[in-house]
Amino acid sequence: MLTASAAATINHLLHAAPWALERLVPHAGKTVRVDSGLINLHFSVEPSGEVSTATTDANVDLTLNLPMPLLMRALAQGRTTLNEAQMSGDTSFAQALAYVAQHLQWDFEEDLSKFVGDIAAHRIGQTARGAAQWGRQSVDSLQIMLRDYLTEERPVIAKPRQVAEFIASVDELRDAVARLEKRIELLRGKQST
Repeated sequence: MLTASAAATINHLLHAAPWALERLVPHAGKTVRVDSGLINLHFSVEPSGEVSTATTDANVDLTLNLPMPLLMRALAQGRTTLNEAQMSGDTSFAQALAYVAQHLQWDFEEDLSKFVGDIAAHRIGQTARGAAQWGRQSVDSLQIMLRDYLTEERPVIAKPRQVAEFIASVDELRDAVARLEKRIELLRGKQST
């Protein structure tokens, strides 16, 4: 049931991008297994480039290991996260799928306009993009504030400049100790003669 729903969603996106269907046509008949740990999905590529559900006992040409946390991140943050997934099997098939996954985009405003009209869909899209941008800016601001707090207010973490100065001081002390050892050796050599 889940695989059928996922296949329908993927096919909806593929139909909006004919180039993606063309990219998958050479791999017709091949099967990919998506293993997320809790959920395993099996898809086959059809001669049209669409995907369909495949049985679990089908010969798998490509296995895509996509742990659940990575899958959730990919759904939330976008398709570039999929680069972290591990693939094994048919490399040309893997490259085609990776290319399609990276370049396929969902025009949600177009789909939404069928229900609420063009203007409302555009306004909802603007609001959603604004909310996503606000979320990214909030995370960035939080990181900056946390960094400043940990380095300025409650100096738990040293600043890079302070670390570099400390390393330079240690190097200088090491060199001074080495020079002192040489002088001591010279003085001992003079005393024994």
